[in-house]
Amino acid sequence: MGAPPEACGTLGALLVGDTADPHVIAVLDRLPRQGTVVVDAATLPDVLRRLSPQHSTLLDQQGEPVRLSAAAPARGWIRRLAPAGWDSGTVLGSQAAARLASRMALLAAFMRDERTTWLCHVDALFAAENKMVQYRAARTLGLRVPETLICSHPADLAAVLGDPFVIKPLGPGNFTGDDGQERVVHTQTVTAADLAGAHLLGAPFLAQQQLTARTHLRIVTVNGRAWAAELDADSLPLDWRQAEAAHHSFKASARWRREERDALLLARHLKTGFTCQDWIVDAAGPAFIDLNPGGQWLFLPDSMTTQIADHLAAWLRGV
Repeated sequence: MGAPPEACGTLGALLVGDTADPHVIAVLDRLPRQGTVVVDAATLPDVLRRLSPQHSTLLDQQGEPVRLSAAAPARGWIRRLAPAGWDSGTVLGSQAAARLASRMALLAAFMRDERTTWLCHVDALFAAENKMVQYRAARTLGLRVPETLICSHPADLAAVLGDPFVIKPLGPGNFTGDDGQERVVHTQTVTAADLAGAHLLGAPFLAQQQLTARTHLRIVTVNGRAWAAELDADSLPLDWRQAEAAHHSFKASARWRREERDALLLARHLKTGFTCQDWIVDAAGPAFIDLNPGGQWLFLPDSMTTQIADHLAAWLRGV
């Protein structure tokens, strides 16, 4: 006979992320330790006790076992599936890679348990992270989006988008270089001549019509609420992230109610209960640029970050 089941409490809130992540910490500070579980691919072996088709048992923030079952459903928020660099140096096809893939499969099985109500389900999250999926959704809703194209010929890009145009990663926007240093791939302006001879589909990039920003917007959505912050684009590079001061210069604004509503429509269409969205305001008005279903918001004004963390925690508590 198997060992008798251990006494378990009830799992209430489930966060997928790193306990050292400031965004996770901001939400955790608003949740009770009892019944709150934080887990990701790196910590899964330490947090998960049992997993069966009937129920799951994990350790909460007090180190006590809690159970997820039909009689005790939970609410969950996905911040990050794994901490940055957790699989660094792993060789594709190696035994280590197989171990990590198995761990991700276990995490995926756990996260697809229908007894958890997710603010953004993992499958919706994967779909929404793809920029082409975002732009299709935005156009379906009638939102303004820069003309966008993926193409193997630079001359065709220039003919459709104008010359110069903007390129940005379709896939990851950062990587670790051969020297071990982290690299960020910023959005940049190029001409067709700059790309002559390049294998454009080897590592596909998005090419877009270049907009001259007057204002950058960061709009955060949590379920049915939205908050907009603005940044004056004057004297900033094309990609504002390249200017260190810009990370601390956003201001909360009530001028963008329509864009907040549009951001909520887009999040709802993509089934992403949480989003961080980037918009640009140029001479023609606002345009949607990018959406991240697990993005950052703590660089925004305190008046906003407090409300965002409060609403995330309240949703996880079911209030």
